[in-house]
Amino acid sequence: MHPKVSQSIIDTYNEVGVAHIQGAVSAQWMSAMTHVLDSAIADLRSGKPANRSSTLLGPAEFEDHDGYIRLIKIYWNYANLRKVVEHSDCPEMVADVIGSDSMQPWIDGTFIKEGRDPQTATPWHNDECLFPLSGQHSPSMWIAMTDVDHDNAPLQTLAASNKDKHRHVSSWAKDGITPPSNFHPWRELLERAHAPNADIRVWTAKAGDMLVIHSKTIHASLPRTTQRDGRRIGFSLRWIGSDIRYEHNPTARNPPFQGLDAVTEGAPIPESILPIIWRRTAGPP
Repeated sequence: MHPKVSQSIIDTYNEVGVAHIQGAVSAQWMSAMTHVLDSAIADLRSGKPANRSSTLLGPAEFEDHDGYIRLIKIYWNYANLRKVVEHSDCPEMVADVIGSDSMQPWIDGTFIKEGRDPQTATPWHNDECLFPLSGQHSPSMWIAMTDVDHDNAPLQTLAASNKDKHRHVSSWAKDGITPPSNFHPWRELLERAHAPNADIRVWTAKAGDMLVIHSKTIHASLPRTTQRDGRRIGFSLRWIGSDIRYEHNPTARNPPFQGLDAVTEGAPIPESILPIIWRRTAGPP
């Protein structure tokens, strides 16, 4: 087990749906990652095309307004970012938390908040609602690239929502479909998060801390209200671990992997689609 991952951290993840690994990455790692992200932002603002290594996930998505920047799918468009992640202990730490024997990187998201517009607070949701996947090993790794105090848009979660047996029909779901019986209405998710007795946990973090968030965990962020200058930066990457299997999700509007001959219902996502960048090796006898 990685020295920064303890049994207590694993137990917390299993109980409430989030693991908090303090000091997971170094200052040098954060500097390298911030440089890549700032380069990507400059490219996207100028219209410069990225050096894409995968056509599967498509071009990077970029939202930039009112002191809020949202970057999606930078990982597969910038080789330097992939190097920062892959030449680190990040996949091993996440694998130890979730109990996976292998790790495949999937979709990344970076959220930068400088302004104080309440609309930049992330609304309540969970990640698995549109996933075409089954299994427990599809968490998000979220890394605080800056200190995230209570007034600097920390994440908040509904404790133990990772234990839900059902899924939810996302507010972004395809129109006109009849969801499977184990898909509950989106309003139920929101009602649970806003209930007076909801067990809401707020996750403040120091720069370099990592949160591992189960794909079922219902989460959001508070607004940025600090009067201090500077940016609040969170980098996230969704992973696919060893128990994940492809499972068609009829509610997904633009389902990834659909129509690819290499992807089979009930089978792992092939390495030809998403390479495995970390494997667990057997220890000494």
